[in-house]
Parts: sequence; structure tokens; C-alpha cells
Amino acid sequence: MAAQAGARSSGSKLEIQYFFYGTLCHVPLLRAVLGREPGMHPATLSGFRVHMASDGAHDLGFPILVAGEGRARGVLVSVTAAEAERLDYYEAGFAPVIRAVRDETGAECDALVYLSDGRWQLGAAWDQAAWASTWGDIATEAAQDFMAGMGHIVPERALARYPMMLVRAASRLRARQTKPAALRRSVTADDLVISRHIPAYARFFAIEEYDLQHSLFAGGMSRTLDRAAFVSGDASVVLPYDPVRDRVLLIEQFRVGPMARGDTNPWLIEPIAGRVDPTETPEQAALREAGEEAGITLSRLIAAPSFYPSPGAKSEYLYCYLGLADLPDGAGRPGGVEAEGEDIRPHLISFDDLMHLVETGEADNGPLLVLALWLARQRPALRAEAGIKG
Repeated sequence: MAAQAGARSSGSKLEIQYFFYGTLCHVPLLRAVLGREPGMHPATLSGFRVHMASDGAHDLGFPILVAGEGRARGVLVSVTAAEAERLDYYEAGFAPVIRAVRDETGAECDALVYLSDGRWQLGAAWDQAAWASTWGDIATEAAQDFMAGMGHIVPERALARYPMMLVRAASRLRARQTKPAALRRSVTADDLVISRHIPAYARFFAIEEYDLQHSLFAGGMSRTLDRAAFVSGDASVVLPYDPVRDRVLLIEQFRVGPMARGDTNPWLIEPIAGRVDPTETPEQAALREAGEEAGITLSRLIAAPSFYPSPGAKSEYLYCYLGLADLPDGAGRPGGVEAEGEDIRPHLISFDDLMHLVETGEADNGPLLVLALWLARQRPALRAEAGIKG
């Protein structure tokens, strides 16, 4: 095992010494990867700088080492051989290489350092405190998902899913926010017991299997249930509305769900929608998607009902908005992100025509129906606010 070159004996146990310079310096994340909190000692590595990894367009939320003048600051950590295997799984895309580092006393020692295999580009200079503030909680949640795949998903496949893991992690953090429970059960920690959780399938989306028990309304616990969930991240949905012209902007695009069902026309009329990126709010996502999918700018967002579209099987949660906009003739342009295979056509239609789509069934997806009905409720006040009488 290559890691043995950085090994040392601690009593009767062989320990392997690593130098961490980025996300693994974050104690909660390291605990999620190793399963425990090891001792950490300040250290430096000369001849390297730490930068954020980039895909050429976006920072990716983790660092890489770059050879050159400078000194990388980090920590020395000793782990067991079994923990080293966990580290190697988590650090897919990096290779452990022995380098001489200096500990906090100035003494030099050998340690294993994870160096990038060259697949990522150089981003901004690494700032540990700024990363922890923006990414720390999200990356720690994602690390739990990543490590859950060990033994089930090969490292390269897990690495390819890491961006979606970050989306899912941010969604899970939002899901922990307290919601009203005036009518439904007030949940305690004892109401749900998960005895098995494995990722059964993981590509862009994932399917996870669970063995679980939950509290019964009549008292006691259910038998152990075998359940599966289709896992995706939260999304924002927005219906642009011009209260002066009393018109909306809709988009049309091909959808694989209706195709798989056997629908003879899998092109759907929809509101603008897209995934909420890990470090943005649902509101920011709605504004961004309006520009990406239709080339329009929204002046104001009005919150509409948010919901689980299919809670029996899907983890997806939709944040919905009406977006006030100036929609003259010709507003909107064909859009979508080419790299994601999106091909989107905009439609400007009147409010009455929108209601006609609802009545005929051509508007047949949940987000559009919810937002059309919410607009019908809010429309008189929005028109009055815009100075339109009657």
C-alpha cells in the first residue's frame, strides 16, 4: 500500500500521517469522512499554494495544491489503515504523494498529501475561513452522502455525482427548517427509525433504499418497511407576469418523464424552473433561471405555495414564485444551458389564454397549475397596484 511510506507506529497500532490543506481541515467534515474526530496539529508545506478548484466557469467548493513559490498551511493528522482507505475513497481524483512538511515546532517529517490528477482548473486563492462560512455545512452534509456510497458505488462514479451531492446537501439543510404542524403530527426523534440506508443507483439523480419503521397513529411502531426514494435537489419555479399588459411568459421544452410514460407529446408548457445551486437561495435561483431560460429580468418575486410534487416517491421540493416583469411584444428569447441539453422556446400569452390552457388540460404539470391558480388569486391586487382599474 503506497500509504505505508507515510506510516508510523503508535504503540501497537500502525498509524499513517497525512497533511491536509483544505476541506479536510474542517473538523465536522473530517469527522464525517473518518467516523471520528482525530487530533489535528498545525503544519506547513513549502513550494505549494492552495487554490479553489474550478471547472472553468465555476468554483467547485474544494481546493487543489499548485506547485510554486509559497507555503501551504494545513494540519497533520494520523489515521489507521482502515481510515486511510476511507480517505482514498473520499479523495477520488486525487493521489496520495509523500512530501516533507514542517510541524508546529518547525521539525520536518514525511506525510501523505493529496495532489490533484490534473482534471481541474485553477480557481481563486483558497480562503479557509471564507470557505467554511459559505460551504462548510453543505460540504459536511455532502461528505455523509459520499461516504455512504463506499462499498456500493465506485469512487469515480461518486466523484461524478459530487456536484449533485452538494445540491442535495443544501436541500437537506433547508428541509430542517421548522414548518407548521397545527394539524399534522408533531414529530420527535423517536417517531422514525432507519435501520438500513444504501444508494441503489447514483448518476445525475439517485435512488436510495431504506429499511425503516415509523410511529403509528394508533400507537406503537410499524413493522419494518422496505422503501425507495428518487433523490434530487430542491428547485425554484417562477411564472413571469406583467400586470399592466396582463400577460405571462411560459416556456416549452421536451421532458423525459412524459416520454417514459408513453405520452404522445412529451413537449410541455411550463413555468421557468431550475435547480437551486448549493450556495444560492431559492429566490436567487428563480432570478437566475429567468435569465438563462428566457432572457428576461424579474423586478420582484412574490412567494407562492411551495410543495413536494410527489412525496410518495421523490425527495424533490419546489419553491414557487410569481415574478413581476415587463413583458412587451417580443419579450423573451429561446434559452437553456446547451451543456445540459436544454432547448427552450418562450411563449407570451394573456392571462385569459393561460386559464384556457388550464381548462383544456394543455397545462398539465403541477407547478404551472399551482402558479396559474395562485396568479388568479393575486391578480386583482397586482393589477390595482400597477394602476390598472377594473
